[in-house]
Amino acid sequence: MTIVVPGAPFAAPQRLESLDLLRGFALCGILLVNIISMGGIWEAYVPQTAPSLGNPDWMAWLVQHVFLQGSMRGLFTLLFGAGMLLITLRGDNGKGTIEAADVYFRRCMALLVLGIGNVTVLLFPGDILYVYGLSGFFLFVFRAARPRTLILVSVLLITLLTGIQGASAYKRAIEARDGRAVAESHLSVDRLNPKQRESLDAYRAAVAARQPSPEVRLEQAQLRMGGPVSLLKWSVHTWIDYAASSYTIILVMECVAFMLLGMALFKLGVLSGARSLRFYLLLMAAGYAVGLTINGAQAASLWRHDFSPELWLTRASYEAGRLGVTLGHVGLILTLWKLNVFGFIGTGLKAMGRMALSNYLAQSAITSLLFYGLHLWGRFDWWTLWGIAVVIWVVLAIGSLLWLRAFAFGPMEWALRLSAYGAVPPIRRPPAVTAP
Repeated sequence: MTIVVPGAPFAAPQRLESLDLLRGFALCGILLVNIISMGGIWEAYVPQTAPSLGNPDWMAWLVQHVFLQGSMRGLFTLLFGAGMLLITLRGDNGKGTIEAADVYFRRCMALLVLGIGNVTVLLFPGDILYVYGLSGFFLFVFRAARPRTLILVSVLLITLLTGIQGASAYKRAIEARDGRAVAESHLSVDRLNPKQRESLDAYRAAVAARQPSPEVRLEQAQLRMGGPVSLLKWSVHTWIDYAASSYTIILVMECVAFMLLGMALFKLGVLSGARSLRFYLLLMAAGYAVGLTINGAQAASLWRHDFSPELWLTRASYEAGRLGVTLGHVGLILTLWKLNVFGFIGTGLKAMGRMALSNYLAQSAITSLLFYGLHLWGRFDWWTLWGIAVVIWVVLAIGSLLWLRAFAFGPMEWALRLSAYGAVPPIRRPPAVTAP
């Protein structure tokens, strides 16, 4: 994480190694989750076969649901909150300055633009930068808040989200149950009343999300492999479906909650690695005990009931599960960091973390080139896609290490500074000073 010195926005940055390491780890996990939708059916959350312990794809899904889904984005969001905190607290009084506020809000607006660029230029409709930009506008008022206040507001938001998502999931479950009853009654559509039709439509939509029909598969293949114009229309339309809907409100609430928690953890010295080894061991144990238990129970329930749309508790417990696993990840990575066991892997992760924005967008660029430019979309199973993700990790790690030998910032970090400060920052590393 770059610490910006007041009055010298383009000075050589000091680094917080722990934040770079955590951010690099989060980027790797985010790609494992995203690449499934990048290289396959967008709406398909699960493999398109019957659940089976002997099916490698279903084992990959189990690992993703329990360890990765939501938690990697959660970790990335914690770190984003910590990074924003460093900007907003510039100033001799520790409460920020007008100049810092100007820089901060310029960065938020730049993230909105970069997010739209990710959708339209790099063709990834699952972009999170746009949501981060929106969420950032709500953080400034909390810049000087005490950690306990930040944690309290974060917990309240997560509790509210749990209630909202639980109520929504319960409503959808009731609709699915009623819709299934209508479908099994074999009544003709013209004999159904409006409520029955609505329930039937909801049930069919839920079933289609679990198992896209051949027609849906063909339609998406035509959109995503039909040339640049067709692909752009698909990406923008898919993004607008959530960006212009109430779901964006949920995403912003999620991000604000985790960003506030990240700010609190940074102020408490947790994310900077200032706490003891024992603390991180306890954080890892407690976080995983809660998160993996919840996520494991969700996976077992979904599996046992064949992913029935009538289930609702799995969605209601989503926030608690991903929060626990996210904190477990923090404890695990910083425990290993304190034990100095990462070696060259840690060096690569830290380099990726220093260029997090550039590498996040590079993931979209590389996968678009592979799946659309080379016409490889839809040809791989889950484990093969994960294997491709590992190769991309290596490419990005090596690329980051080579880039940072010559430059102080990643290319997109440089562009973000340019838009935030309104001046051209020097990008080349200053020459090493040799002792006389």
